[in-house]
Amino acid sequence: MREITLAEVLAARDARAAAQERLLEAYRQPLLGVTMNIAGPVKRSGLIDFAFRDVLYRLREALGPALLREELTDAPTGLEAVLACALPAPELKALAVSLETAHPAARLYDLDVLEPGGRKLSRPQPRACLVCGGPAGPCARSRAHGLPAIREASEALLRTLAADRLAEYGVEALLEEVDLTPKPGLVDRGGSGAHADMDLPLFHRSARTLQPYFRRAAELGLEREDCMPALQRAGLEAEAAMLAATGGVNTHRGAIYAFGLLIAARASVLARGGCVYETAAALAAAGVPPQPSTHGQQARARYGASGARGEALAGFPHARRAAGILAERGPLAALLTLLAEVEDTNLLHRGGREGLRFVQESAADILAGPAEDYALRLAALDAGCVRRNLSPGGSADLLALAFFLRRAGDI
Repeated sequence: MREITLAEVLAARDARAAAQERLLEAYRQPLLGVTMNIAGPVKRSGLIDFAFRDVLYRLREALGPALLREELTDAPTGLEAVLACALPAPELKALAVSLETAHPAARLYDLDVLEPGGRKLSRPQPRACLVCGGPAGPCARSRAHGLPAIREASEALLRTLAADRLAEYGVEALLEEVDLTPKPGLVDRGGSGAHADMDLPLFHRSARTLQPYFRRAAELGLEREDCMPALQRAGLEAEAAMLAATGGVNTHRGAIYAFGLLIAARASVLARGGCVYETAAALAAAGVPPQPSTHGQQARARYGASGARGEALAGFPHARRAAGILAERGPLAALLTLLAEVEDTNLLHRGGREGLRFVQESAADILAGPAEDYALRLAALDAGCVRRNLSPGGSADLLALAFFLRRAGDI
């Protein structure tokens, strides 16, 4: 993180004005400018950029087809965006103000609306001061609080936002995975797969139970890089909460381990830089190895499979590969790739090497065929897995991680 110069500030201002002029001329529609309002000479950090991308994502969602064009600037003075929007300027301003009001880090954003003629619309209410909560204008003019206090308040908002969002992304990823249909031998919208004691509402309830744990994992990663002892304690508490919510059914034990590592690592990198996957692997290496008490751990010991801890120690290569395929070819292709390539300890426990081979070879055969046949053939594989009592739970966890990686972004 370096301090910017006056020349860079002026250059950014000129570039912003040129982009606005170009888009006004091209579209003859109102513009929405998105910048960060960061006090002091340092305008970029992992947390600041994360907050910018978060609000930009939410603007895209809110605007939908009304978003005609987006121009993004990546400069030392901060990330910026100019959006051309097919909405009346007052309506666009109301949307911006509502988002600013609802967003956890609202006071760190400038969402400026320009009419097609170039006039900037003013805010209906003054901004609130970061430190005291009163009108920001008088505090800024009198320098009532000083830069250290403002920066401390800004950092607190950024950390709160990151912890909240990473927890949300974790829950959303788990829900997206379980809702994906069809999945062979797994709970989905079509049924319970090879699980007589599980159904879709149970998984939904379990996933939402984990949100406080995911937030705690993010907080721990933000606080310090070597947070594994505290993370393991939080994971045990989360497991107890999950079992209480499900009546003793193990819906997400593997996800608690893997998501805790990746969320803490992502938060750590936001706070102090580095590689998410290397950070997650280091956390896994620092943890106490699990005892062979679960079915997956017993299969790992019996068959020499790497299992969930091996995946973590390697930096989650299968989850990363699935995330790339997810972006390029969609969720069913990502699922099939995992089924074909992962040495799933859940399958080894339920069906031994023969059961693992059946799923891997079937998935590879489906993957080699046309994409339009994936759903139909996966449904047939589901029936085969149910007959054999096979459930690739390890691959399901990795697919959920891929959904998380897509949401968390820039890792």
